[in-house]
Amino acid sequence: MRWPCLPLCLLLVACNAPGPGFHGVAPMRVAVGQSVFDVRVDGLWAQAIRLTPEWAPRPAAVIPRAVAAIEGASGCRVARLGGDQAVMVAQLD
Repeated sequence: MRWPCLPLCLLLVACNAPGPGFHGVAPMRVAVGQSVFDVRVDGLWAQAIRLTPEWAPRPAAVIPRAVAAIEGASGCRVARLGGDQAVMVAQLD
């Protein structure tokens, strides 16, 4: 019974893991509205991972918060943004 639980626990631990381009970059925790993000900035790129549980968040509600979190953490404007409601990657201007 323990063996099926181990892969599930390992999967849940990786929920806040950065993408390959941001491995080793220390996150900055930023709260915007009701959302909390871990923002990692590496040169002209930034990644925001939403940490707060929200039931079926609309992109129109979450994306402006992610942009504000990235701009606040990096001090730069977001030129382009891609991703979904959970993980967003931005190119900085």
